[in-house]
Amino acid sequence: MLKFNLAVLISMLLISFFPQAYAVGWEKIEIPDNVSTILDDDGRYKDIKPGCAFSHLPDEAGLPNKPFHFYYRKGTKAKTLIYFNGGGACWNGATCLTSLTVPVTQTTRPAYNPSIENENDPEELGGILDFTRADNPLKDWNMVFVPYCTGDAHLGSKNEVYVDPSGIINHGDAVLVQHRGFDNFMAVREWLKHRANRSGTEQILVAGSSAGAYAALMNFPRLHSIYPDKTKTSLLSDAGAGVFTSNFLDTVFEPDGPWGTEHTLATWIPGINRISSYNALNFFTSLATGIERHFANSKFAYVTTAWDGVQMLFLNTMRKTDQGVNDPNQWFNLTPATAVEWSLRMLTSLNTNALINRNSKYYISAGTYHIGLVDAFAPGVFYTEKSAGGIYLKDWVNRLVTDDRNYPLINLMCSGTCGAPFPP
Repeated sequence: MLKFNLAVLISMLLISFFPQAYAVGWEKIEIPDNVSTILDDDGRYKDIKPGCAFSHLPDEAGLPNKPFHFYYRKGTKAKTLIYFNGGGACWNGATCLTSLTVPVTQTTRPAYNPSIENENDPEELGGILDFTRADNPLKDWNMVFVPYCTGDAHLGSKNEVYVDPSGIINHGDAVLVQHRGFDNFMAVREWLKHRANRSGTEQILVAGSSAGAYAALMNFPRLHSIYPDKTKTSLLSDAGAGVFTSNFLDTVFEPDGPWGTEHTLATWIPGINRISSYNALNFFTSLATGIERHFANSKFAYVTTAWDGVQMLFLNTMRKTDQGVNDPNQWFNLTPATAVEWSLRMLTSLNTNALINRNSKYYISAGTYHIGLVDAFAPGVFYTEKSAGGIYLKDWVNRLVTDDRNYPLINLMCSGTCGAPFPP
């Protein structure tokens, strides 16, 4: 039996506009928690209400709520990184509420992070966000950091009522969870739309890790649309390989699902417009290749480890909760069969994407750690990782954002068993 204990879950939680001075180089941009109306790319007006999962957290969760905010750092180049943070996900009573009974320690975590304060500070995450490092290819870029506290992969615009099956959270009474990640994103987008220097932006990189990887991909069309046609646009998706169960997909992407995605997805984009019809085996390939083909002049880059322990755990959690297993302590033991299934499905999806669309490339490194762009799992990994073809991850990302014909963006993968967590 291959076991990943709750320690592996530490990475699951990575995850009026008035600026305030914050840390070194970063500004905190406060977002009022009132309802506002925005014009979407489909020509329709939408009401958004930014916020985090709870207007007030149950006593058992132990965290005070704060209004939503994001962070901005001004660089010296006309280029902008927009980064979506990760932090797990929840979609039913067990993942949204029962998992909150798991204590927050160095070795244990709930299924998602409902706090805007904890683990949502770009100053602490390092990696691609560390503009003090000379070897960071984005050190001189403007940076926008979008925190994550809604459990919906930055895709939700709905309040959903859940009941804790264990009867612990709120004594088993109903609890309202605010899946408002899309609303938070659109508030950030409105702020970006009104930046005076937007028309002169030469390049943007839309990036995200874990849950933020899906946000980066599915919100890419709405960020692409607010910049001039001359602006170069690229996607960098980290640790979000799209290996799900069909029941999970049916739950979150069907009409009247818990996140309200029928009102948030860019359904005018091929790949997204049929998302509710996809199954577990064709979901990621259909989604990604449709978006990639639509934005044929953009580059799409995908990063993952070959045996990502947290992505495996989420697949296992989906499967267990599909079966009615609502005790979080029973979600985290993985068999070699589950590990191999996840890895093979990930490889199939990324290879298929790359074969179908020439603007899609991948970097698959050895090991089980989760997230390569920031330090949430392995400190400094963005600068030290080179198990894929002997090319440093930071240098591969530099290839993504430059057009050096001598060093093109290519598919790279680790060799052998790629650090498999069990004997070959």
